[in-house]
Amino acid sequence: MRVASYNVENLFSRPAVLNMKDNDHAAEILARIAELTELLKLKSYASKKKRIEKLHKEVKEYISINIRSSNAGRYLFSAESKLLMDGRTEWDGFVDLRRERFSEEQIKFTGKVIKEVDADVQCLVEVESADTLKRFNTDILAARFSDRIVIDGNDPRGIDIALGTVKATPILSARTNIFARDKDGLIFSRDCLEVELGLKKNRRLHVLVNHFKAKDRNKAQSDSKRKRQAAEVSRILKTRYDLKKDLVIVAGDLNDEPDSKPIAPLIKTPGLHNVFDLVDHPLDDRWTYYYGADRQYNTIDYLFVSEALREHVTAAGLERRGMWNLEQLTDGKEKPFKGIDSWKLAGSDHAAIWVDLDI
Repeated sequence: MRVASYNVENLFSRPAVLNMKDNDHAAEILARIAELTELLKLKSYASKKKRIEKLHKEVKEYISINIRSSNAGRYLFSAESKLLMDGRTEWDGFVDLRRERFSEEQIKFTGKVIKEVDADVQCLVEVESADTLKRFNTDILAARFSDRIVIDGNDPRGIDIALGTVKATPILSARTNIFARDKDGLIFSRDCLEVELGLKKNRRLHVLVNHFKAKDRNKAQSDSKRKRQAAEVSRILKTRYDLKKDLVIVAGDLNDEPDSKPIAPLIKTPGLHNVFDLVDHPLDDRWTYYYGADRQYNTIDYLFVSEALREHVTAAGLERRGMWNLEQLTDGKEKPFKGIDSWKLAGSDHAAIWVDLDI
């Protein structure tokens, strides 16, 4: 059987601020949106009025303000970004990110990657909702996955973790970890989704799908968050499973390199193995993401197997043909799917990864 992991960058739409080529510019806008959101929680806007209006003017094309109730009118800002209310006590609601719908071509290329990988168990990162995955499975994948699961995670942008399986590998149960906490609060930015799958001869396969905190301008804070997440997944593995006996896979986008300190607690978990190590896949050919601003080839998507699965690994690989500019990135060694001639048409900015298991 084949198990795969793929960050699909959402399936039908994406927050407009995230759907741009310049990641640094997107990060700046997100920081301003975060600041605006915090300032709008103030009981009185008097001392921060000019700053609030300036921020709104800078980010208004990327956000919408949803007012659920108000005693001061229907709008918080005028068209010119003039603040129309005096404080949070006058309204109840939230700041949301405006979404842009992907083109049909782009959605089809995302589906093409999944079809080419042809996995029995497909782990997915950045899925909008259960309904979105259901429509994608029906309309694009010809109902490939008989069982699917999506849990609303902790990310306010609506990028969740999901898993789909073919009929021969049914989902038996699932467990979310969105409420996992430590002394610093909620641990997971999205979730660590634990899914139990049924195999022949009444055996079980356990898959833990993750999407760790991304790197951002506050390096110390984001590194700390990923380290907490890595430590918690490791704790889950040690306390809920026997990696010498249980068939366990850890998958997903960990947003950091294999030799990084933040994800070391997971990487160094006894009895857990990177599938590319098991098949001697070249270290310089494991990259799954290209960060253009720094011209870096990043290995941030992973598949790990338990000691009990180690001897059953027969092959592992990557599917990068859904990425834009692939021919230039690989000096002509790899080419994208025909028709991906713009970054806006890429199936994702990540490669899909897969492992074959003889079980």
